Amino acid sequence: QMVKNTKGIQQLSENYEKLNNFLNNYNTLNTLVKLSSDPSAVNDARDNLGSSAKNLLDVKTNSPAYQAVLLALNAAVGLWQVTSYAFTACGPGSNESANGGIQTFNNVPGQNTTTITCNSYYEPGHGGPISTENYAIINKAYQIIQKALTANGSNGEGIPVLSDTTTKLDFTINGDKRTGGNPNTKEKFSWSHGQYIHTHG
Repeated sequence: QMVKNTKGIQQLSENYEKLNNFLNNYNTLNTLVKLSSDPSAVNDARDNLGSSAKNLLDVKTNSPAYQAVLLALNAAVGLWQVTSYAFTACGPGSNESANGGIQTFNNVPGQNTTTITCNSYYEPGHGGPISTENYAIINKAYQIIQKALTANGSNGEGIPVLSDTTTKLDFTINGDKRTGGNPNTKEKFSWSHGQYIHTHG
C-alpha cells in the first residue's frame, strides 16, 4: 500500500509540475499576444532591432562585428610577423623567370632586417622554399592590412566602420624585380643535410 501511495504522490507531483509549466507558458504567450497588439510595443521592438543592427555596422567601439573584424585583421598581421621568419628562403627555383622571378621586398617583417630578396635557386614547393609569386601575394595582403590598421594612428583607427564602403586606402608597395640572374656556385650549409644548394647571384 505504501509503494502505491508513493507512486501516486510522485505522479501527482509530476502532474503539478506540468500544470505549473503550462500555466507559465500560457502567461508568457498571453503577454506576447498583448504586446503584439500594442502598436507602441511593436514599434519599440522594431526600433530596438534597427538600432542594434545599425550599431553593428555604423560604430566601432560598441559593435561586436567591428571588433571581430579588427581582431581577425590583427591576428593575420601577427601571424605573418611571426611566421615570416621561417620564409628567409624564397625564390623562383632553377628558372629565374618562373614562379614570380627574382624580387626584392621592402618593409617586411624579418630577423634584423626589413628587406628580403627572393632569389633562391632551390625549387619552391613542398619541402622547399616559398615561391616568389606566393611570397608576393602574402606580402601584398600584409602591406594592405598593416597600412589600414595604422592609417590614422595606431589601434586600428584606419579601419572604417563596416558600413563605410567609400573610404579608399592609397599606398605603394616598394620593391624591385630583376632578370638576368645566374646561379652562384653550389654551397653546402649546416641546415642543408649535406646537400649542395644553389642561390642566385
